[in-house]
Amino acid sequence: MADRLGIITRYEQHEVTQAAVHLATMSEERGTSASIYGTGKVRRDVARAWDSKVVTSKQQHLASWAQRCNRIIWTHVPQQIEVLSVQGMGVDTVLLLNWEEIARDDEHAILSFDKVIIPHRCIASALQRRWNLKPVAPVMMPWDVPVPITRRENGEPHKDLCAYFPMYDSQPQRLDQAVFSLMHKVLEETDNTNVMVACGRKWSLSSRRIVKELRKQFGGRIVLVLRPNILQRLTLFARADLTVWAPRFESFGLIGLSSLCMGTPVISWDVQPQSEFLKGWKNSVMVPAVTEENWLGVPEVKSGYTAFGDLLISTLRDKSLIAKMKNHTDHGLSNRRRQFEAGWGELHR
Repeated sequence: MADRLGIITRYEQHEVTQAAVHLATMSEERGTSASIYGTGKVRRDVARAWDSKVVTSKQQHLASWAQRCNRIIWTHVPQQIEVLSVQGMGVDTVLLLNWEEIARDDEHAILSFDKVIIPHRCIASALQRRWNLKPVAPVMMPWDVPVPITRRENGEPHKDLCAYFPMYDSQPQRLDQAVFSLMHKVLEETDNTNVMVACGRKWSLSSRRIVKELRKQFGGRIVLVLRPNILQRLTLFARADLTVWAPRFESFGLIGLSSLCMGTPVISWDVQPQSEFLKGWKNSVMVPAVTEENWLGVPEVKSGYTAFGDLLISTLRDKSLIAKMKNHTDHGLSNRRRQFEAGWGELHR
């Protein structure tokens, strides 16, 4: 049987699904066919190249699909019996860890896998403190995004700055309504900054109403982009002068990494995993935060947005700082990409 990579994921607008698509695309680009198996309700509006290819339980039973794979990667923790069943077919089993979703009783299922992909160092540390991961051959793959690394030589900010708020995929669930106060603050307290907001399917009615009111008050200074596709998302990052990224908790960091790759600095909370690739006053502005950790050590920001807003305004008023950060958005990205590629090679040994 020819090599074939299988990926089991909840195929919906979520960062972990984007990670699954990235792995599937990488596999095919390197000469190994890939197939995505969607669990639960499958939304065919995630990635145009894969939407029609996703296999569902209505189309094929998991066991039948798995038999055609040499290696299967799960993006969520399944029941242990599912892992053992697939291993009984002679298929390598791999788990891509999404630390915010891990529960205490997932230990036996996680330790059943042949390998576990670690997307950030903080996740490895958190799990090692709780469980011994050595038996499952942890593979360190500092997460990367499939975007060419762009650094803007002498990247001067626009005359009228653009503050970009990406609020698609699972970001709305990681923010609270107070984030709209940041938009209002930017529009009210600066004269030369416009706001751009991108939203996805999970955009709530109350959020739409708030943006509508902001547009009534500030007119064309706030722009709403509905359901941008993957290419459009990258274009939006490139158009911005500063990406405003303030999730209460985070797992893969796709927003921050994508912004940096497109040459746009970021303002975010100074917490993990963001602090592994965002460096304060170099490629980003990092806002101190009060956090509360869950049983595993996943930090959740408990700070209000007042300090964040004040630092955001001071940053937007300092064009020289933004210009400096634009020239350093590539900081550490090439090395991170090399480590990601090395992890991919280790995964397939």
